Amino acid sequence: MIPTARIDGTLGAQASPGDVLSPSQVSSLMECAYRWHAKYVLKMPETPTSHQVLGRAVHSALAANCEQKCDTKVDLPTVGVVAVYRGAWATLSEGMEFRDDEDPYELGKTGELLVAKYMEEAAPRIEPAAVEVRVEGVISGVKVTGYIDLLDVHGCVVDIKTAKARPSSISPMHRFQVATYWHLTPRARGTGRVDTLVKTKTPQLIQQPFSISEQELRAIETLYPKAQELMRGSVHFPNRQSMFCSRRHCGFWRHCEQKWGGEVPET
Repeated sequence: MIPTARIDGTLGAQASPGDVLSPSQVSSLMECAYRWHAKYVLKMPETPTSHQVLGRAVHSALAANCEQKCDTKVDLPTVGVVAVYRGAWATLSEGMEFRDDEDPYELGKTGELLVAKYMEEAAPRIEPAAVEVRVEGVISGVKVTGYIDLLDVHGCVVDIKTAKARPSSISPMHRFQVATYWHLTPRARGTGRVDTLVKTKTPQLIQQPFSISEQELRAIETLYPKAQELMRGSVHFPNRQSMFCSRRHCGFWRHCEQKWGGEVPET
C-alpha cells in the first residue's frame, strides 16, 4: 500500500538508540548489526578510510556549487569548484593515517579530476531547488529523519557517489532512501537518480535514474519498525559475511575482534 500521509514536525532530541531512525541507520544495521551498535550505541569514534574522505571532499565541493546555484541559477567556474574541493580535501585528510599502498597526493588529484568531470558533464543540466535538506516525520509509528543531498526543481532526489568500479545496478538501499524521502517531504516526487563518479584511470560519470514502486514504498512501512525492534535488542552480532566486513572498510574491526574473536579480513 502506498503511504498517503506525509507527516512533518519537530521530533525533538533522540532519547536513546533506536528512538529516531534514518535510512543510513537501517542500512548500517543490515550490513552489520555490531557495526551499528559500535557507532550509534557505544559512540565509538570511527576512523574514516581515504576513500570515504575523498568522497566527502568531492561531495562538499559539488554541494557548494549547487547551493549557490539555487539562487543564481548559474554554475560556478569549474576551477573555483576544484579549489573548494582542494580546501575540503586538505582539511578532511589532515592527520589521517594512509595505508602503505596509498599515495595521498595521487588520491587528492583523483578527486580533482572527478569534480571537474561532474562540473563539465552533469552540473550544467541540474536545476537545484535545495541542498542538504533535513526532513523528518513518522513512518509506521517510528520517528524517522534524514538529509536529502540534492533535490531538483522537478522533485527528483539526486545522490552523488564516488566508487572504484562502474555500478551495474541501483542499490536497494538507494531506493529505500528515496522512498523514505518521498514519504517525509511533499517536494520529493518518488523519483531519484544516482550519479556515480568512478575512480578509474580516466574518470567516468554514470547516471542512473529510477522511480519508486509500490513494493518499495511498502518496504519502508515494514522495515523501520522491524529495524527498531532489532536495535532495541540486547545482542548485536557482527556480520563477517558482509562485503563491507574488512579492515579497509570498517573502523571498528579491532574492537570487533577483541569482543567476538576471529579475524576481520584485510580487504
